[in-house]
Amino acid sequence: MGSSSQAIRYPVATTGAGNIDALNKDGAALTLRRLVEEEARDLSGEAFARFMDHLYELITTFLDSNEVSKNLGALRAIDELIDVTISENTSKVAKFSNYMSAAFETKHDPEILVLACNVFGHLDRSGGAMTADEVERQVKVALEWLRGERIEYRRFAAVLILKEMAENASTVFNVHLPEFVDTIWVVLRDPTLVVQEKSIEALRACLRAIEKRETMWSVQ
Repeated sequence: MGSSSQAIRYPVATTGAGNIDALNKDGAALTLRRLVEEEARDLSGEAFARFMDHLYELITTFLDSNEVSKNLGALRAIDELIDVTISENTSKVAKFSNYMSAAFETKHDPEILVLACNVFGHLDRSGGAMTADEVERQVKVALEWLRGERIEYRRFAAVLILKEMAENASTVFNVHLPEFVDTIWVVLRDPTLVVQEKSIEALRACLRAIEKRETMWSVQ
């Protein structure tokens, strides 16, 4: 691409279809990741910023959609882009954290919530200190959802979040161990089987996190 006429290839068109639904196809999200890496090398700072702004707008549009396939495609795009190192990496991590937070607050579909939690765990592993505040907030929100009025999709999301944080953000998660231990027993008796099952997985992840640390909890 020339310096004076740098053409910005629109990310969605490059996946081979007209929208982020295409990212549900095998290999499409990886294709998008490679495109972003290539554009990061070839475009000037300003042109690349415009390219990323367009991509963020597309992701936002499809996350806001009421169609599950569009939501899943956007989440797969985020998952692929997490490990792409770009000049505006801090801004990228902040945007992705906001996307995950919005998904937990607004989405009810179990498939979306499972994928969103997996992506959030991936983001925390890669983002490290940059995601610490968001992890802290999400853990607190998840615990509030478990203690509050029983709303099934929120309980489901909460135990998924806590499992991911026990596995991927143990330093932050361990601060809330007493609250988690006090709260999880109620959810283990939830009338919905899938919530029970995910609660067991969260408790198992918590016990593994405790086992790795020399604290009073490991002794108890």
